[in-house]
Amino acid sequence: MRPTRTTEFRFASAIAIAMAITTPALAQADNAASAPSEGNANQLEEIVVTAQKRAQNLQEVPLSVTAVGAEALAARGITNVVDLGNSVPGLQIQEFSGLLLPFLRGVGSSGNSISVEASVALYLDGVFYARLPSTFFDLRNVERVEVLKGPQGTLFGRNSTGGVINIVTRDPQYETKIMGSAGYGRFDAIHGDVYMTTGLSDKVAMDLSVSAKTDDGFGKNLATGGRYGYEDSVLVRSKLMFEATDRTKILLSGFYQKSKQSGQKAAFPGTGTGTVSQPNEVFRSEEFGYYNSVSDFGTDHKYEGYGGTLRVEQDLDVARLTSISAWSHFGEIDRFDGDYGPRADFAVPIEGRVNLFTQELQLTNAAGSPLEWIVGLYYYNNSSKYTDVRFLAPLLFGPGISAPAQQKATSYAAFAQATYEILPRLKLTGGIRYTRDTTKASAIELALLTDPKTQLPVPPPGKAKVNKVTFKAALDYQATDDVLLYASFSRGYRSGIFNLLTYNTDVPTKPEGLDAYEVGIKSDLFDRRVRINAAAFYYDISNPQVQLIRNGTVFFSNAGSSRVKGAEIEAQALIFEGFTTRASATYLDSKYKSYIDAPFSIPDQVNGGAIGLPNGDARGNRTPLAAKFVFNLGADYTVPLAGGELTVTADYYHNSGYYYEPDNFLYQPSYELLNGQIKFAPTENYAIRVWGKNLTGEKYTIAAATQVGQSGYPWTPAKPRTYGIAVDFNF
Repeated sequence: MRPTRTTEFRFASAIAIAMAITTPALAQADNAASAPSEGNANQLEEIVVTAQKRAQNLQEVPLSVTAVGAEALAARGITNVVDLGNSVPGLQIQEFSGLLLPFLRGVGSSGNSISVEASVALYLDGVFYARLPSTFFDLRNVERVEVLKGPQGTLFGRNSTGGVINIVTRDPQYETKIMGSAGYGRFDAIHGDVYMTTGLSDKVAMDLSVSAKTDDGFGKNLATGGRYGYEDSVLVRSKLMFEATDRTKILLSGFYQKSKQSGQKAAFPGTGTGTVSQPNEVFRSEEFGYYNSVSDFGTDHKYEGYGGTLRVEQDLDVARLTSISAWSHFGEIDRFDGDYGPRADFAVPIEGRVNLFTQELQLTNAAGSPLEWIVGLYYYNNSSKYTDVRFLAPLLFGPGISAPAQQKATSYAAFAQATYEILPRLKLTGGIRYTRDTTKASAIELALLTDPKTQLPVPPPGKAKVNKVTFKAALDYQATDDVLLYASFSRGYRSGIFNLLTYNTDVPTKPEGLDAYEVGIKSDLFDRRVRINAAAFYYDISNPQVQLIRNGTVFFSNAGSSRVKGAEIEAQALIFEGFTTRASATYLDSKYKSYIDAPFSIPDQVNGGAIGLPNGDARGNRTPLAAKFVFNLGADYTVPLAGGELTVTADYYHNSGYYYEPDNFLYQPSYELLNGQIKFAPTENYAIRVWGKNLTGEKYTIAAATQVGQSGYPWTPAKPRTYGIAVDFNF
């Protein structure tokens, strides 16, 4: 019998679902990312993005950007950033311990320690977040998602060597509107969400978004009888908008998020987990099932976050001034079964928190200026701390140890970017950013659990200061009204970090740098019925940061260098009114150029787990999560039916496979996914959807790592075939 789900999540789910069902709701609000051209249903929609911190037509931005609006997200069943990996060219997302670890065009980081910031930066409404719980980036009730590819070292400077995922939520409206959805799916999955907005006066409006979900998990923990592969979460966002005058706009927003998810499990397919205590026993993945766990307790990860943002926009006639102040707190509690087996050989309970404050000032030119420019200042203050880390494994750590640690990172930056038409139809863009980073770290303590007063020796506090200049230069040529050609060079930077799990050195990793060269074309053809965007790129990466695990302890190091050669293409075609097709493809040749001290291991076929080998040369090996070839095919067909409207959506995804680590041992073979949805809307106010994901039941992995010792190769399976039904209400 499965254990009862926690009352708090049942209560949260019930609230959101009840609100969605009992409150009438309204058809999807217009969204800026995919607003159709006025009066012409026989053309593709014009897409507006803010990739350069100003509203622009996507086809006029000399940068590789994929934008997905609210309607497209809903039609394709994309409800979380993780799902974007099957739709956005070049994007691969690893979900480890309930955290997002995004990779773009082969650039990313597998590090999930609390001190680590992703190489692909995530922004929500223009605010950078250092800690990335997957449920916080739920994509229900958002306006659009923009994925900017390549280093964004000028305008989005914080650690964005791989690119940026920018999520834009709706602003409040004065007209009262309510929209919601409630659904049920396989594995007793229940979800509910509602969005409400209204005017409080002729100058003040507010909104509220609530979403919640819970399920029984797609697997079982055979050791405890509990569930595995589950997710319980609730997310609340709200905005208050005050338009004091026609020149002043103030937005105050806040959020609350809470979630609980299962973690990684034992024995990557084809390997085994061994016991530390005697008699020795080996547990192999094929013996307990692809979707089941055998941990001696239910490994889980809990996250709770809250925060707020104050955005002020002021029209100054000659320019526009924007101030964005943001504070957030994320706390986490992990119950981590370090050996992943049914014996109590190795456990690590962890508690941590991240407090982040950022302040950004932007000054942009007034509309109509022949010189488009933006200048700004940015301040970043991040305090990350493991408040409680205990290694409970007598055979590995004697009587057990306590090892909390902390890191504080502060950063100051100034940036500027400008675009000017130097010749008819030929524009030059130049940007520069100066960043000064200071990072400090220290162990709070390292003590025996049996005698906390006995302090163990630890490295002294560490400190690092780095001054860095990053920049961008681009040329774009409007060959015709519908064809844009561009070429760019950009440099990105990712700051060094200290390891806090455990704090084992007072020397941080070296900063990671990336130089990117790109040429591309953006085109709308056949009276804007066909859209083709393509790019070719080359990345030269210095000191890529790498995480490795030895007997439960995390280490960070730098490879020497790596490089990425690649190309991608996105295409969309309006075949006839109501029938749209899309396709995308990415080719990557991503390898280490120099890595003479790379970690290697082999499975212990006798005792289970992994045997660490002497570090070796990984030169020529493929970099993590860089599939050689990925493509996606999809279509949407809408037809009048029985007085209403029927929409059928289908998406096919192929991935050629990828490695997880520099030694190229852990490998996810090629796989295909088929997703689909049928939606019937009898009126403008109601719709019913039947959806399915991974309809072919493909078994594939979304996270894996080497943990030298008996633990071996922990991993996380992707969800099996899922399906369900949902009702949308819009008023």
